Amino acid sequence: MELFILLIPWVLAVGWMFWTKHLMIAALLCIGALLHIPLAKKGPAPFLWLVMSALLQLCWIAAAFFTDTPFLMLGMIAQLIALLVMMQTVREEKQRRMAMAANFEQQKALLYELRRQRHDLQKHAAALLHHDGESGAISAYKADVHSRYIELDQIIRGESNVIAGILYSYLEQAKEQEVVLDYHIQHPLSGLPLSEFECVSFLGNMLENAIEAAAEFGKNKEKPGKVCLICRRQSGIWIIHCQNDTLPLPEHIIERMFTNKATSTKAGHHEGIGTQEINRIVNKYRGVLDFSVIQNQFTLKIKIPDIRENKRNASKSSMD
Repeated sequence: MELFILLIPWVLAVGWMFWTKHLMIAALLCIGALLHIPLAKKGPAPFLWLVMSALLQLCWIAAAFFTDTPFLMLGMIAQLIALLVMMQTVREEKQRRMAMAANFEQQKALLYELRRQRHDLQKHAAALLHHDGESGAISAYKADVHSRYIELDQIIRGESNVIAGILYSYLEQAKEQEVVLDYHIQHPLSGLPLSEFECVSFLGNMLENAIEAAAEFGKNKEKPGKVCLICRRQSGIWIIHCQNDTLPLPEHIIERMFTNKATSTKAGHHEGIGTQEINRIVNKYRGVLDFSVIQNQFTLKIKIPDIRENKRNASKSSMD
């Protein structure tokens, strides 16, 4: 329906240009009409936008017709470019809202887990306080309680609510898919010089891809797949390593990975948008991305300069 509304003025314009023998303008208008096909596939614009755009296009046609100035028809192309820019802005804002909404749910899950553990802590403390003697069962119980609280402490220590929420969410997702996910975070990921939206997208795509690959590996090998996320900052450079078990990858997927032509390893038709987004963010912040696939081990290595730290050092030098 949206595509039909958008194409009505273009069909009229192209038909008139062919009728009046203005073939060059007709060819340009045909190109403009064809641009609406990928535009419609990327996602519908607000309906009011489509109606107003179609009306304005008709105004261009009327102006060209009543003034007998066919070149005014080229204004339709200028308006199309403006529509493309506006729709790109709307899509980006929609993606931000979806990411933030998803992260809000992750933070709610983390808050619930914190409340649950606080509620249970008194019971665990009472059980340990009143136990009689020392035995293997008591030692195992202590180790279990310790591991549960240490695991969550490693996630929330020094992290913002947004990052803590996403780390906890993927830890739970890994457990559901019987994947062992280990975090070795020496410096909080919240310190990365990325916006919150970009950080959610960056970590989310990285961990989602790694967990899914490790889960497929585990099902095939009948043993738990493993994922390890390592983060540290050294000499003003953020170093992020993400390693995961994986099944053998076809050469054509490896060659295009983290490029604009990336192909997803998931079943069905996917375009590898996640790896493209990771690469886009790394390039935006002048980082370096490298990866290797050795047997059943996939390793993603990313280095991002701490731009904020560089700015602070530059300002200090100028003051001195």
